[in-house]
Amino acid sequence: MKIKVGICLVTIITLLSLAAVVKAAHSDYGCSGCHTPHRAESLPGVPLWNGSETTKVFDVYTSDTLDAVVGQPEGSSKLCLSCHDGSFALLRGSFMDFGSDLSTTHPISFVYDSALATADDGLKDPSENSTLGSTIAEDLLDPAGMVQCSSCHDIHSSGVGDHYLRGYDYFHGFNGGDLCRMCHLK
Repeated sequence: MKIKVGICLVTIITLLSLAAVVKAAHSDYGCSGCHTPHRAESLPGVPLWNGSETTKVFDVYTSDTLDAVVGQPEGSSKLCLSCHDGSFALLRGSFMDFGSDLSTTHPISFVYDSALATADDGLKDPSENSTLGSTIAEDLLDPAGMVQCSSCHDIHSSGVGDHYLRGYDYFHGFNGGDLCRMCHLK
C-alpha cells in the first residue's frame, strides 16, 4: 500500500512540475483554461476540452477581392470563438472580444489550396515553404487545408507576445508583415 501511495505522489508531483513548465502564455489558467481532465466536452480531435463550442452565427469577412468561399467558423476556430465570441466574462469589452462580428478580421475557415492561389494572384501556393520550417500547408493550415485562427496564432507556445503570433521574435525584432507574407505576396 505504501508503494502505491508513493508512486501516486511521485506521479502527481511530476505532473505538476511538468504542467508548470509547459504552461502556455495564453491564459493565467495554464492548460485548464481550455482543457480539463474531468467531465471534458466530447469533441472529435480535441483532447479534454473544457467548455462548449460556440453556437453563435457570425458575420463573416467578405470582400470583392476575396476569391475564397468563407462560411461560418468551423474546426479549431470554433474552439477559439467559444471564449472570444463575447461569452467569456473576462474578455467582454476588450480587443479580444469579437462578439459575432468577424467582418473586419482576417477570414477564417476557408480552403487555401493551389486552386485558390491560382485564382488569387496575391497568394502563394500552399506547397511553398513558410518561414516556420516546412510548407505553408504543413505549418499553417489545418488537416482539411483550411485557414483557421491557429494559422496565425499559436496558443500552445509561450513567449510569442500578446497576440500569440507564429514566428514572433522579440529578441531579433519582428516585422508584423513577415507573418502575413508567409501566404500573401503583397
